[in-house]
Amino acid sequence: MPHFFHYAPNKYNAQSFQKLWHPLAKIRFHVPLLESRGDRPLQMNFEEQLKALVFFHLEEHKSARHLVQVLNEDEFARKMIAPEAGIQKSSFFEIIDTRGLEQLHYVF
Repeated sequence: MPHFFHYAPNKYNAQSFQKLWHPLAKIRFHVPLLESRGDRPLQMNFEEQLKALVFFHLEEHKSARHLVQVLNEDEFARKMIAPEAGIQKSSFFEIIDTRGLEQLHYVF
C-alpha cells in the first residue's frame, strides 16, 4: 500500500523560491549541458533538477519520495519546478543519484 505524506501547501511562498533561484538563473546558460547516457531521453533537465533541489530544501521535505509526490500534486511545484510531463519516482531517484555532478560542480 503506498504511503502518502501529509503536505502543507505553500509552506514558503513563491517569492522565497524566486529569491533563492534568482542567482542560479543568471548562470544557468553557462552550465555544461546535461546529456543522456543512453538511448532513453532525459526525463528532467539540469535546470529542473536544480530547481527541485532548491524546492526540496526550502520546503524541508521529509524525503525525495515526498518531494516527488508534491511535484505531482502541488500547483506551484508542477508549474515552476517539475518537468512538463511530470516525473516518476524511479526516474527522479536515478537522476538525483547518477546525473548532474559536473553541472553541480560548475554551479558551486
